[in-house]
Order: sequence, then C-alpha cells, then structure tokens
Amino acid sequence: MADRPGAPSSATGIPFTPLCNRMLDSSGASSMTIPDGLPSLRSNGVNDISSGNSTRKQGYGRGYEDDDEGEGEDIELNRLLPERSRSRLSLDTIEGGYGRSPRTLDEGKSGFATDDDDDSDDPMILVSKAVPETDDPTLPALTVRVILIGSVLCVVGAAISQLFFYKSNSPSFSAYFVILISLPIGRWLAKVMPAWRVIVPIIGEFSLNPGPFSIKEHLLIAVLVTSGATSAYASDIINIQELFFKQHMSTASSLVLLLTTQTLGFGFAGIVHNILVKPVAMIYPSSLVTTSLFHTLHGQGSKLTTVRLRFFIIIFVAIFIYQFIPTLIIPSLSSIALLCLVDNRNPTFRVLSSGYKGFGLLNFSLDWNAIGTSGPLFQPWAACNFYAGIAGMMYIVTPILYFFNFWDAKRFPSPVGPDLFNSTFHKFEVNTILTSDNSLDPAKWLAAKPLLLTPFFALTYGLSFAILTSMITHVYLWHSKDIKRALFYPHYDDAHNRLMMAYHNVPTSWYLTVLGLSMTGSIWLVATHDELQLPIWGLLLATCIGFAFLVPVGVLKAVSDTSIGLNVITEFVAGFFIPGKPIANVLFKAQGYLSMSQALDLVSDLKLAHYMKIPPKHMFITQILGTVIGCCVNLIVVNIVLSPKSGYRAFLDGSKVDPTGQWDGRKVHIFYSASVIWGVVGPAQFFTGKYSILYWGFLAGLVLPIIPWLLHKRWGRKLPFRRVAFPILLHAAAGPPQIPTNIITSGFIAAWLSQKYAREKHPRWFERFNYVLSAALDAGSSINALCCFLLSITVLKMFAMPHWAGNPVRDSEHCTPAN
Repeated sequence: MADRPGAPSSATGIPFTPLCNRMLDSSGASSMTIPDGLPSLRSNGVNDISSGNSTRKQGYGRGYEDDDEGEGEDIELNRLLPERSRSRLSLDTIEGGYGRSPRTLDEGKSGFATDDDDDSDDPMILVSKAVPETDDPTLPALTVRVILIGSVLCVVGAAISQLFFYKSNSPSFSAYFVILISLPIGRWLAKVMPAWRVIVPIIGEFSLNPGPFSIKEHLLIAVLVTSGATSAYASDIINIQELFFKQHMSTASSLVLLLTTQTLGFGFAGIVHNILVKPVAMIYPSSLVTTSLFHTLHGQGSKLTTVRLRFFIIIFVAIFIYQFIPTLIIPSLSSIALLCLVDNRNPTFRVLSSGYKGFGLLNFSLDWNAIGTSGPLFQPWAACNFYAGIAGMMYIVTPILYFFNFWDAKRFPSPVGPDLFNSTFHKFEVNTILTSDNSLDPAKWLAAKPLLLTPFFALTYGLSFAILTSMITHVYLWHSKDIKRALFYPHYDDAHNRLMMAYHNVPTSWYLTVLGLSMTGSIWLVATHDELQLPIWGLLLATCIGFAFLVPVGVLKAVSDTSIGLNVITEFVAGFFIPGKPIANVLFKAQGYLSMSQALDLVSDLKLAHYMKIPPKHMFITQILGTVIGCCVNLIVVNIVLSPKSGYRAFLDGSKVDPTGQWDGRKVHIFYSASVIWGVVGPAQFFTGKYSILYWGFLAGLVLPIIPWLLHKRWGRKLPFRRVAFPILLHAAAGPPQIPTNIITSGFIAAWLSQKYAREKHPRWFERFNYVLSAALDAGSSINALCCFLLSITVLKMFAMPHWAGNPVRDSEHCTPAN
C-alpha cells in the first residue's frame, strides 16, 4: 500500500464515463495542444533572455523564434504529459502517469502503435518540437544567485511540505510557484548585486553577479527547491517512534536517518546514466513540457510573460487572503456535508456525507487545500481516470459493503478509518503485544488476536497488490517494445548528446563518495541504535532490492512516465525475513524504496539538464544541496509539531480530536498501521482467515489491464479504450483514507470547469492562463497555510478564534450530534 501519498493520478470510468468521452477526441487521445500557459513551444532556441545576454550559440538544428506576444503556432503534442506531480519539478508522478508511449527512434513504432498513429509520437520529433537544438555555453548556471534564491525558497517549501503532511488536506509546495516567483527575483538580483569577483579555496574565482539572470540559473533554482521542498519519507519513522512506540532518537541520529535515506540513491544514478539519460528513446515526456515552460518564460521580448506574471500575482494575493476564511474563520467551509446539515442525528447521513470519516457523498469543499489535492486543472483523461476510480469506490462499492455489513463494517467507529481494532471493535493497543524492545511477544499476540481493520482500509491492501501487478501488465501490453529497443538498441549520436559534449560529466568518484557516505551513515545508525531493530544484512538486502529494480522501473518511467513504487515488495520481504520488528520493517521499506526513487529523481533531473544544456556537475551539486537543506528543515518542523507544547501532538496520536478536522495525522496513522500489520504481526499471520482473500488482488491486477487492451484492438478507432488505465483507476480507488473524501465533488467540478468548459469554450484563455491559475492557487494556499500555522503557535494561543456555527467546538462538518 502506498502509505505516503502524493498527488494522485487519474483514470476513465464509472460514473463520469460520458463526460470523459467528451473530453477525449474520437481517436481516444487527449486533443491537447501544449498551451501558452504551460509552455508555448515557440520559445527561442539560443537561450536568450529578455534582459539581454550573450547571443553566442552553437547547435546542430533549428531553434525557435518568438513573436511580439511570445506566441506562435500551437504545436500539438497529444498524450505528451500524462499527469503532473505536485511536488517534483519534472512533474513526475507518484504511482505513474499512464500515457501513451512515444515511438522509438529506430523503427518509429511504439509497443502499441496502431494504424492511425502518425509521426508525432517519434521521440526525435517530440524532442525537436520541445527542445531547441542549440546552446550557449557562456550562459551562467550555478551562481551565487542560484544558491541564495534556491536556499531561501527551499527552506520555505520544506517547512510547508512537512507541515502539510500532518493535515487532512495536504497539497504540496507548488513547483510552478517556484518557477514563477524566482524569475522576477533573479532578474532583480541581477540589477542590484555588485559584480565583485571572489576567490574561495577549492571552488576558485567567480563573480557575485555574472550578468543577466539566465535560463540555466532559473532551472537550477527550481531543481534545488523541489529537491528539498518535500516531506522526507523517513520522517515518518521519527513520527511513529515518538507518537506510538515511545522512543526518542537524538537530533543528530534523526538527521543522519533523513540524510542517508534521501541521498543513498544519488550514488546509484551514475551507474545507470548511460542507460537512462543518454539514449534518445529515454525522453521523459514531462521533462519536455518543463523545458518548454522555461523557454516560454525566457522568450525574448515576450509581453505575454508580463501578463501571465501579473495574473499570477492577482490570483496569488486573492487566494492567500481567502484561505484565512476556511482555515481559521469558517473551518466548516473545508468540508460541507449536506446530509449532516439536514440531520446529523441520522447515522446513515453521517456515514454517507462526512468528508473526514465517511464516504463524502453530497459533500462539497470551498477550501483550495482540499480541491487542489488531486491537481484538477490538468490532463482531462487523467482527471477522468482519477475521479472515476475514487468516486466509483466511495460512492458505489464502499456503501454497498457498508450497508450489507461486510466484515462487520457497521461495528467500526468510522467506516474508512485507518486505525487498528481488537475483537471487541475497540482501538487495538499495540503496546500490549510488544516486548520491552518493541518486538512481538507471541504469547501476548495469541491472547490479543485477531487484529481487525475497517473493511475499506483492509481492501486498500488488496488494491495495493492489484496496483503493483496491474502496472506490470499495463506496461508490458503497451510499452514492451519500447523497453526492448531502449535496452538493446541505444542511440547516443544525436544533436543533444553532441551539444552536451561541451560539459564534463559528473565524475564517478562523486557518485561513489555519496554512495559510500550514505551507506556508512546507514550502517553506523543501525549498528549503534538497537531501537531501529534492523540488522546490517537487512539494510544491505533492502539496498540491493532498490538497485535491482532501478533499471527496469527507470526505463518505464523514461518512456512512459510510469513509475512503480517498491512499498509493497519491501514491506512483504521485511515482514517475512524480519518478523515481529515494526521499526525494522519501516526502515527496510524506506531504504529499499528510496534507494530507487531518489536515484530516479536525480536521473530525471539529469535528463532535464541534458535538454536544457546544464553542466551535469551543477545539476548534481544542486540536487544534493536542496536535499540536505530539505532534510534539516523537515527535522526542525517535525520537532516543533511533535513537541507537547505545540498542542498538535495530542491530535496526531489520537488522544484528542481536532474540532476543525484539519489536524488528524491520518498519513502518520496509516504509516503506523502498516508498521504493525507488516512488521509486528507480519504478512504470514495477518493475511489469514478472511483477510487471505486480499491476495487475489495480485491476480486481479494482472488481468484487468488486458480488458481495455483487447477492447482497443477491436474498437480502438471508435472508442478511447487505450485511455482506460487500471493502475491509475485502482490507485485513485485506494486513495482514502490517505486523502479525505471531501475532495471528490468539488475537485471534479474544478476539473470540469478547467478541462471541459474553459478548454472548449475559451481555448485562448485556457492556453494562456489555465496552468498559471493552478500555480497561483497552489502557491497562495501553501503560503497561507504556513502563515496560519505560525499564527496558531503564537498569536492564536493567546487570542483563540471564537466558536460559532462556522467554527463549532465539536465538529466542523456538523456531523456530530449535540448529544
């Protein structure tokens, strides 16, 4: 189970099929033209910037010319960007974007090409449309401006991301905000900073102000920020140690834990550079869009850039001010449960309508933190898949199971809660079956079992099994030929590889140094901290699992933006080989999962550097710096939030309930539950009896993607069956309880207004401003959340918000009756 959710993907399907079909053209492809708002693909090819810099250029192909408005021909890149991520710069997905794979270079046919395909899917053509085949090696890249701006924004982003992780609605720190806000700041610093030359030992001589702010500096700032502006995965280990296992690691040891798990994979990136970065077939479709965005923003003489920035500022200020209303003044606006407002004494109404503890039926939200969780302003086919999956599960499947009392569903306090229960349906006290060193006591377990989950939470494990196998089947059916050609027929002799010869690759010694330091720190940590429970051989095994999956998963990500997580595999292996050890299980999972995912993060950014002609050394340094800053800030925020003085710890460990419903720590509880199920009890003992049926998820996942594939073979020209992506649909269905159900209705409305109404009725506005609007909404709500948090631990401790109908004492949804 993906117990650290990101922005979910999306799928085609059940209640919204007619609308989804209208969002797609007759061939089943998204009739998407890459818009001016995200990028116009007519930015110049010589890396000129509007403030004027060197126009020296070298290249093997054509560049692009800007007109006065920064506009040009609309270049159709159907199916280029499967979905966006709300946390990574290159818009990588968490569980994958299941878009159509581009054709391979050597034969021009993809693994699922059909007769109606055209050459627009050829990797060379896709890359040539989005990436200028020119470069100016004299442009500055890693400068003082990059470090200064990037570090400040990284601190802010890491703080917001870690803080949001504890909240029920948790949109990530927007990469678009970083890209848009750093541009005027960089240009301002280029005007005011002195051009002094400074000599630093080892680094050498450099200028504080090397000239106009360049596109390469801009990209490195964004990479630095998005590398660290996340919630470090291993921070959850600290969370459950403190909140549930009554353990406390020193600040130094905690920092080593975060740093080693976040950087280990970077050492592996150098080993696969020639496989996953240099081949033309490894295109990373979303990186093409990111590249186009930067060239659009740096288009010479672009008036449209100024208009977009002005629009961004207006929306940013408006949403920043507005978000104080649902966050502090009227929290009831975050989750408006209509049936509860009608009669909250009716238990059926409460279960159906609650967005925090129920199915979210007839529930609306006027809080962008909730509405924007799933990224509703992006790809129409992805939105269809996502909302079909989550709505089908929460509005159809789960109510049927509940009202038929499947697995005693009605006896649990919340039908979608992530908590653990005993045979009397009370909270399961894990500490009662543990020994003094937090290992399983077999005798106590025999007396306390069974361990029960709410039916829906149990089903999410079956869904997670299905997600894993469905991804394998889906990728095999649609992308197998791409993978074979990428592995066995690599081509490095293209314009971009020749241009990158002007820059030195990252020395192997750098990768080995990071790998050695990370492994040394990890081994020291498990060897000196018995409470971590993980033997050194377990640490090495987890690392080997991550490395073993690096190339196959990396190839899939490169050709299709499909990324397979290793959560389930690592939990399974640890549960069988190291049973009864909860902390060992989650540390094993973090080590195996992150060693692969962090390697792919660096690899995808190195491909972005490849497209943007950034020196690979500069990209490597930037990624490392952002990660280190992010880990330090994450730990500071964790310590503040978990401090008893902050007042939030009681909400997170479940001893108190936040009346606003916003501080519930549901992701922490899910991570904790996973540590108990996989670590304390173990899969051999938990998945027995009625829960053994969940293993059928593996088989279901293998079979389900075959259905749309066969239908596409028969009726693919008439109906968009190839847009039905079961991995995304299943991923969305398993979203709750990680994400509350108040996002469904309002999120779908936002997606319809953007992807249906605005795209069709106002296409010019959509192309110019849709993605800027999304960036502004995400950015304004993120900054507002940080301000509200600071107010809550300072001013609001002395002057609390008054309680009234919009800010009730008991329950902001009004789903708790007075008695």
